Amino acid sequence: MPTARSRKTSSRNSPAPRSSGGADLSVPALKAEVRTLDNGLDVIVRKDPDHPLVSVQIWVKAGSLHEEKWTGAGLAHCVEHMLFKGTWKRTASQISQGIQELGGYVNAYTTFNRTVYWIDGLAEHTEGYLEILADMVRNSKIDAGELQKEQDVIRREMAMDNDDAGSVVQHLVQSTAFRQHPLKHPIIGHRAVFDQVSRDDVAGFVSRHYVPNNCFVVIAGAVKTEETFSAVQRLLGDWERRPYEPILLPQEAPQRGRREGRKNFDTELTRVALGWQIPGENHPDKAALDVLAFLLGSGRSSRLYQELREKRSVAHWVWAGAWGAQECGLFNAEAECDPKDVEACQKAMLEVIATFQAKGPTAAELAKAVRATIGGQVRTLASTKGQAASLAGSWLATGSLDHAQHYLASIRALTPTLVRDIARQYLTPASSSVAIVGPDVEATSNSSSQGLTKGELQRFVLPNGLTLLVGENPRLPLVSIRTSFLAGVPAETATNGGATQVSAALLLKGTKTRKAAEIAAELENLGGSLQCTADAHRYLIGADVMRGDEACGLNLIADLIQNATLPTAQLKDVQKRQIASIQEEKEDPLTVAMRHARKEIFAGTPFARTALGTETSVKALKVETCREMLSRSLVGGNGVVSIQGDVKAAAVRKLVEKALGKLKKGSRHYDARAEHTGKATPQPGVHELRMDKEQAIIVIGFRTVGLHHADSQALSLIDEACSDMGSRLFNRIREELGLAYYVGAQHFSALGAGAFYFYVGTSPEKAALAQQEMLVQIADLTQNGLAKDEIQRAKTTWKSGWLRAQQGNASLADAYGWSELNGLGYEHFRQLPDRVAALTDKDLRRVAKTYFARAQAHIVTVMPEEKKSK
Repeated sequence: MPTARSRKTSSRNSPAPRSSGGADLSVPALKAEVRTLDNGLDVIVRKDPDHPLVSVQIWVKAGSLHEEKWTGAGLAHCVEHMLFKGTWKRTASQISQGIQELGGYVNAYTTFNRTVYWIDGLAEHTEGYLEILADMVRNSKIDAGELQKEQDVIRREMAMDNDDAGSVVQHLVQSTAFRQHPLKHPIIGHRAVFDQVSRDDVAGFVSRHYVPNNCFVVIAGAVKTEETFSAVQRLLGDWERRPYEPILLPQEAPQRGRREGRKNFDTELTRVALGWQIPGENHPDKAALDVLAFLLGSGRSSRLYQELREKRSVAHWVWAGAWGAQECGLFNAEAECDPKDVEACQKAMLEVIATFQAKGPTAAELAKAVRATIGGQVRTLASTKGQAASLAGSWLATGSLDHAQHYLASIRALTPTLVRDIARQYLTPASSSVAIVGPDVEATSNSSSQGLTKGELQRFVLPNGLTLLVGENPRLPLVSIRTSFLAGVPAETATNGGATQVSAALLLKGTKTRKAAEIAAELENLGGSLQCTADAHRYLIGADVMRGDEACGLNLIADLIQNATLPTAQLKDVQKRQIASIQEEKEDPLTVAMRHARKEIFAGTPFARTALGTETSVKALKVETCREMLSRSLVGGNGVVSIQGDVKAAAVRKLVEKALGKLKKGSRHYDARAEHTGKATPQPGVHELRMDKEQAIIVIGFRTVGLHHADSQALSLIDEACSDMGSRLFNRIREELGLAYYVGAQHFSALGAGAFYFYVGTSPEKAALAQQEMLVQIADLTQNGLAKDEIQRAKTTWKSGWLRAQQGNASLADAYGWSELNGLGYEHFRQLPDRVAALTDKDLRRVAKTYFARAQAHIVTVMPEEKKSK
């Protein structure tokens, strides 16, 4: 057996700032071992026995920057697609079904400087996952016929990209800021160049870049280190090393003048982006630039959020980030606003930056950023996928697993003066690039128990009726708190639709003891975060904090619940933002089709409406209506507090009693088990809608049953079987017939109501055939049900997903809290694997036949606007 060099490495612990509770927090050591095979392939293995899961990843050090004469063609992204289309050993369906049979979830992504293929799943199948990935990267056929079909798929993906205003503004700011460097091109490529790519061009890219000395493997999870290295040696040790010449990229000339790009886009809102050229990922200034981006545009307490959204009300959404390649990058600040506010929004963004450059951040702001960065690093380590990605990212950047720790050391060394000086150095008006996308902007241009967290869940009921669930999980110094109260669509009417979400937003606008800015900053200053939102069924108010800060989180939540002032002056701004969200939904064809199908399916019931409400109902809301909704909902008998993390149940119970013990008792807002029947029989029909988009969408929906019904879990399993890349829908409609870019199913299970949707995204000229074939597949499902191999794959994939969902405290707290709140009991979540395992082919065939009859179908199509004759 060929020899390999072995290096044991681990990230060194570095001191972190103390929390207000006095806890000394640091990023836990991420121990891993690295070996290099004789063919140049680096292999990183991390053993983490806490969950019976694994993440297997192969990183190829080639992305859109490495396309040479085909730069801008999207060649790297095309290769990513083609590696799923079959090898000399496996067909495309055998790849997807083989992974599904092993309980794995597979995906891939392409960036500027890498392409990553990964499978998350059960640790016992590590070698099986690796064998499939190795076959894909080494033995892809790059079949000419499959390439032709996949190019059609990518063209439709490009059309979808062109239909999304966020993608359009991102591409525009890139092309405006860069003139020479390939960062100016979108990763997906330009259609005109992409259309010229041949099979030989794609195969040539693979031949040049997919070599062991330009790739590395990272595996993290419940694995045995030596066995894992041996498996990699068996499967990839004979991969032939080949000459490899790194790509020489052009150097971008410094920008010496302001640039502007504008693009018209049919939308209700306008996107504004400001960009500045900055050094690359490995530059000493990168840590300061990341912190600068955080302080300007991350979270509710950020400078841009507070000034543009809260004070001036000229933006609905803001963001800032620093990203790019190894040699250069882009500092990007973005905002979404009403078309009339574009100039005010842009002016405000520049004024916020100028103020920052004049005075810099406060010591408290910088401490918040440092702590938030540490918190982000810790949260990454909660899953095997995150651990693998963290190790791989360090390895790609520097060839060392200690990069993340050195980066954190740079973060800790920052001072307010240094961050201020970085803002002055890079964010100069003369080197800025402005991108504006919106309506008519060009015309206005100026120059099982397995996998559960350790410790049993404990349940308490407080004297005021509030239910408390506590799960002790000391693995990482993190705590997630979720308080939920029944409300939402079943509690609303057509006239006050959206009241739950509007009132949830108003909670953040101030309490008797805290101003809005203080609410926004309190947990962010500790490296935590606050959630205050609502969905179709409930209010959800929560916090994610470091160990020792749970009292701070609970006290803030309690203040919002019990002492919110709901200032009348803020209602208009909240309504404006909610209406903007409603308008944004109208831009996505799939969402439009789904919403229309939902309206027809649930005619006469509350769920014909959505949690957002309508523009009319939201505009009509009064503060008194919001107060009444909150008063009826935020009571002990209607709520559940679910806490997961590094806590002790007895101690956290005392904290909850102190914070929320005075909440009035009240009662259930409504019966969560009540069925919403509406019309005796929903009237099926065919509906065609028109939008100014390039793609076509078909949704075929059926009325089913609610969350408490015995058939709900069978419908979820059918959803799993019909949504995977190995499903009959995907293989027939997309792969064999080439009729769609995406195809799948979605099970909507609400309290007292349910629906099942089959959907297809396709090109307009193929829409009729795609609809016909989807109806054929649904008819076959009702007549014959699912085959046993389909059922087994769906069950295995479902269980793998169920396990993966438990790797973070937040998802567990929410899952247990939701099950308890809706009357199923928190044990329901733990019992799900047994319920799924017990489903038979007869059960699934009966359920499909019951709900998916052709006569019960609601068919909605969204087609492009008809071209007007000249």
